[in-house]
Amino acid sequence: MAILGGGDEAVFVGLRNFPAHKMVLIALAESSGQCAEVSAKLMETLKLAVNTVEVKDSSIQTMLDTVGQIVGKETENFQDFFINVGSASRNLACAAVAAAFVYGIKAFDVVGDQPELFPVMKFSYTQAVTAPKLSILRAIERSGGEVESLEVLSGIVSFGKPLLSYHIRGSQDSKGLESLGLVEIERGKRGRLRVKLTPLGRTLLSTAPAN
Repeated sequence: MAILGGGDEAVFVGLRNFPAHKMVLIALAESSGQCAEVSAKLMETLKLAVNTVEVKDSSIQTMLDTVGQIVGKETENFQDFFINVGSASRNLACAAVAAAFVYGIKAFDVVGDQPELFPVMKFSYTQAVTAPKLSILRAIERSGGEVESLEVLSGIVSFGKPLLSYHIRGSQDSKGLESLGLVEIERGKRGRLRVKLTPLGRTLLSTAPAN
């Protein structure tokens, strides 16, 4: 994947260093002309399969959704994915690097004629989010993305409040859903704790297996 928005030379630098079987160009509507030109060059000169994806804005959530859809569609065809942000605007580059961290994709910038890999770590929900925590997240999702209190959530997932609080708030030895950045907690009326999915929580659920 290559994010467009600046000069396009970084796209070709990336391909010289990381040969690809397929390229997906991601750009805002204002860069659609550049996207078409680069696509034509890649197909004509390198005989490369190219897809183009237009994003509605440069927000992190939009990029998370876009990259997630691409990975979900292509994961059976390809084992390795890269994101090249060398040709991206600042905002798009930041969003793309965030998506790379979430999905565990290698990402790199281009400085001069050399790529510089970011130290992206694999985001492993299988290690950080246990089955009980995942069931809590899915229960919140089924409730429209938020629940008005721990009492209500306890009834949905059939966990007692102490256990539910442990999974959400965590402990000294274990991170909870809140510290993992997957839910937000707000104090509502009468001291009730409203629990709400974060964008990262929604993204995790969209990529997690059904079971």
